[in-house]
Amino acid sequence: MSSNNTRKNFRFILPLLALGLAPSISGCAVAAVGAVVTGVSAARQERSVGHAIDDVSIKTAIETDLQRESTGALVNTSVTVIEGRVLLTGRVADPELRLAATRIAWGEEGVLRVANNIEVTDESGWLDRPNDIWIRTQVATVLLTDGGVKDVNYTIDVVNGVVYLTGVGQNKDEIKRAVADAESIDGVKRVENYVVVKDDPSRFGYVRESANTKN
Repeated sequence: MSSNNTRKNFRFILPLLALGLAPSISGCAVAAVGAVVTGVSAARQERSVGHAIDDVSIKTAIETDLQRESTGALVNTSVTVIEGRVLLTGRVADPELRLAATRIAWGEEGVLRVANNIEVTDESGWLDRPNDIWIRTQVATVLLTDGGVKDVNYTIDVVNGVVYLTGVGQNKDEIKRAVADAESIDGVKRVENYVVVKDDPSRFGYVRESANTKN
């Protein structure tokens, strides 16, 4: 087996190992395992290992506070963090919960930007989840097999057929290619692109704004 194939297989095995261990270990230990997995993966990413571990801490803190604040009402939401840039996706029934999610995200130390794409709807989205999981798998596969895209730098979220791409691209052409790859998958309604170019000077330069200025 080639070294490239070994690395790719190792990348898939580590997250599965972490998930398999999760039911039998404490929350702190799960976070620690996640940090280790993230650190190994980040060694091949544009973001540093330190930033990747910080992102895990921010994500965990936001998710914990969301659950504490909403007592389960935000269970259909997802949190993605790349270099302090937070993406919120999912569905809630109450507009106040959407605002609360933004406030909570901005309240965490290290957050540089918050993009809130949580939809306010009475529909839970349970029926869409199998299709969203299928789309996410297909997008991940096409990015992995596209030699013109460094897939390890991309994170994929799918909500009700809408694909959200976050991460760090090598250049604008690669990002356009990744978006086109995602758009090519059956069932994708649209692609929301939050990927930044690796040499973009604004990558670490976002001025932290007051939470009450965000919606």
